Formats: sequence, C-alpha cells, structure tokens
Amino acid sequence: MTWLTQEGEVWRARFGPSAHSRVMMGLGWVFWTVGWLAGVVVPGAALGKLVLALLRSVPLAVDAPQGFTSSWGAVLAVLFLALWLCVWVPVGLVAQVGLLWAMFVREEVTVDPRGVTRRSMVGPWGRSTRIDFSGLVDVYLRREGQAVMGLRHTGEEVALSQGGTAEQHQALWARMREVSGVGGPVSELKHVAPMGREVVAVEGGVWVLPARTTRLRWAWVQGVLGMVLLLSMLLLAWRQLFDGTSVVALLLMGVLGGLAAWMLRFALWTLRGVNAWEVRPGALVRRSRGLGRIHAVRYPVELLEVTRRRQDSEDGGDIVFSLWLRSADGSFELMRDTVDRRPVEHLGHWLAHRLDVPLRLKALGAGWEDSVTRRLDA
Repeated sequence: MTWLTQEGEVWRARFGPSAHSRVMMGLGWVFWTVGWLAGVVVPGAALGKLVLALLRSVPLAVDAPQGFTSSWGAVLAVLFLALWLCVWVPVGLVAQVGLLWAMFVREEVTVDPRGVTRRSMVGPWGRSTRIDFSGLVDVYLRREGQAVMGLRHTGEEVALSQGGTAEQHQALWARMREVSGVGGPVSELKHVAPMGREVVAVEGGVWVLPARTTRLRWAWVQGVLGMVLLLSMLLLAWRQLFDGTSVVALLLMGVLGGLAAWMLRFALWTLRGVNAWEVRPGALVRRSRGLGRIHAVRYPVELLEVTRRRQDSEDGGDIVFSLWLRSADGSFELMRDTVDRRPVEHLGHWLAHRLDVPLRLKALGAGWEDSVTRRLDA
C-alpha cells in the first residue's frame, strides 16, 4: 500500500484526492457557487430596496417598492427575505469551504507508540494536531469508515483521520489499535462519560446533559431568529407613523413581538437552563429548568434495550438505532441515531452500570448477538 508506509515502530499514512475526484468536485463547486450567488444577490437586492423604502419618512404608496403599498405586507416580505439569507448565506459558505478544502487538502497521519500526529495541508498552509494515546480511552471507526475517531475520558470525540476512503481508514484503524493497545468492546467504556455528552455530579444523583457546544449553537440560532423578529416588529411600528394605523398591522406587531420575546427567552433557556437526566438506582428522572421552576418526570427502568430497525418499510430506508427504557409501566425511547450505533450502545452500557439493570442488544445485525449484560462490579 503506497499510501501507508512503516518506518520501524512508526506508521505514516498520506491521503489526497485523485485527479478525477478533484475534477468532479471542481465542477460541483462551480455549479453550487453560481446557484448560491443567485440565491444571495437576487433576494439581497430585493431586501435592500425594501428596507430603504421602509426607512424613508414618507408614505409607502409614494415609492411602492416591489409593488407593495401596505406596510405590513412589505414587512412580511422583509422578514421572509431576511430569514432566507440568514439560512442560505452560512449554509452556502460552509458548503463552499468544505468543497474547496476537499479538493486541495493533503493529509498526513503519523502513528507512533505514544500517539497520533495529524497534519492537514492546503498549498503552503496547514495545521498540525497531536493526540496522545494516554489521553484516549477508545479508538474506533465512525460512519462506516468515514473517519477514525478517538474518545477522551470526558466523552469528547476527536478526529484522528478523515481524509481517506473507508478501506484506508479500516487499515489505519487496525494499525492504531495494534500500536496503542487502545480500543475494544463498547461495554468496556461504562466508566467513561458517554460520547458527545457532559456528566455533571450533583447532590443526590448524576446529571447527563447534551454537549455544551450543541447548546451554544442552538442558543445562537434562536437568538438571531429572535432579533430578526424583533427588528421586523420595530420596522412595522415605524411605518405606522407615516402609513396610518391598521388593525392588521397592529395584530401583526403583536404576533411579531410575542414570537420575538418567546424566541429570545428560549435562547436564554437553552444557554442557561437545565435539560438533563438524573440517574438514580432503578429510575431516570428528567429535569427541565428554564427561567422558572424545575419540572421533574420520573421514568422507572427495569431493562435497557438497544434496537436496530429501518426507518420505513422499504429496503432503502435508513437504519435507526434506538435506546429504550423498559418497565412494567411502558417503554420510552431515550435516544436514537441514524448515523452510528456506538453512541447509542455506549450510553446504554453507561446507564446500565449506574442503574444496575440489564442491557439487551437486540437485532443489531451481522456480528451482533442477542445478549444480556449485567453490572459486573459494585
């Protein structure tokens, strides 16, 4: 394998797109860029013209931009265009940067007995990351070989290799496990924080929360949406000074103001509130706390079960992995994933160890046996 070489105890892998892949990605980038620019320039020009007309201290009928003669209709158009651009611009930029990076990046992964060094280069520019095996508790493949990942004690996932094919990642993963001795069954990770989650110890129990980075991103999205709604309401209120007050405009102002306040409050709740599971022997307690009181719902657990099923009845449907809480009171789906089964199974083992209940792995496909595991130590 020319892409993978060995120098004593050191393995070095080099990844880069083929000429054919670069041509295809280049064509895709051109078509995407043309469509993305059209989706930015046309709505952006219309938005700018509408906003400038609405900010003028004359009746809207004098200018009638885009044929609008009512302030509330023009403000609704501004709101739609603003929301469109808030979504389309960042999505397009991320896609463009991703395609350009994939076209020109060259990746080199060096594996030695102490850790992994990953270098990504685009022309003369690049970055290097060093991950020591001593800081990892697991090395595994994700998304059917799309990447080689490492898991820290905190539950944080770190990419060890992303530039190769599934077959290349499979071979490199085997070398990493051989050199480091890290990696094994998911059941061995029951003492490690679940993948992609935070674990906070509180008096009387343990809280399992979503990753903080996820909460921050959602708070930003909700905050931006709330500000757009608020500015739309203020713009409509400004127009009432020159176009006269109407019942429709007043009702729309109330709706926009209410939605803005709700969205901004929800953003603050996402950032500062609590939405967590408290782990207790034999039960999980769902605790939700926003800006007001704490709500608690108790779910008794007699058995945890990880299942595998198709999302629809057709053979082409996505595979869904789910973690279920089973008890005499009924069943509750705690988590699902359509990309990878490892996070679902890891959380199942982690909870089974702390709840002191069995975990059943049911119908998980080739290589998976229907089995029941119990807590092995107190």
